[in-house]
Amino acid sequence: MSLRRVGSSRIGHGSSSAATSARGRPAWAAGLLYLVCLGMALALGMIGSVRAAPGPVEQELGQAGQPVRVYLDPSTANVCGTATLTVKVQAVPGLWGAQYVISFDPHKLEVVDADLSKPGIQIYPAEVFAGKATTEQVNTADNTTGVIIYAISLIDPQAEPFFGSGNLGRIVFHVKTTGSSVVSFDARSALSGAGATVIPADWESATVTQAASCRRMYLPLSYRKWVSRS
Repeated sequence: MSLRRVGSSRIGHGSSSAATSARGRPAWAAGLLYLVCLGMALALGMIGSVRAAPGPVEQELGQAGQPVRVYLDPSTANVCGTATLTVKVQAVPGLWGAQYVISFDPHKLEVVDADLSKPGIQIYPAEVFAGKATTEQVNTADNTTGVIIYAISLIDPQAEPFFGSGNLGRIVFHVKTTGSSVVSFDARSALSGAGATVIPADWESATVTQAASCRRMYLPLSYRKWVSRS
């Protein structure tokens, strides 16, 4: 208010130099104010970028937006009687849930039940969400059709998703015959982040081979389960 009164007083006296000065000051002041604001915005932007800089793990996960990798380990298993394959995920950015469907030849392989206390045949569960509340929607293996279906997700919406590499499950196969058999993921397999966003991934198969020199007595799965319970 005081500045406005001073300016109107000078203009009222009719001095041309004072009027010119009064008219010139707002433009000069506005320019200075613009420069000050621009400098502050740039400074704040630099501070924000430093604070938002990703850590070493986040930088690794975000390289060129490449898809993550889901694979069976080992990818080539030379066994005699039993093969254990671990489903692993590599460099996943913010995993909230996972579902995979695995196909195998039931004439050559059969899944060994991981939990005899439950009906049906299960595989060993994922470990990436250890210590967090999860729901296991599906965990089943069918040794007649040669299909494994597994699905798990976090429950708490405030829970921190999983970043990095880890274990999505483990499968123990009884190898019934000699020769090689492919174990592969089908198109229904998917990873998801928060908000049900799809995380692109490469899904890699594995091969289980039992040599002809391997000599083991084959026991039907139902009999082995009965023996283990008794």
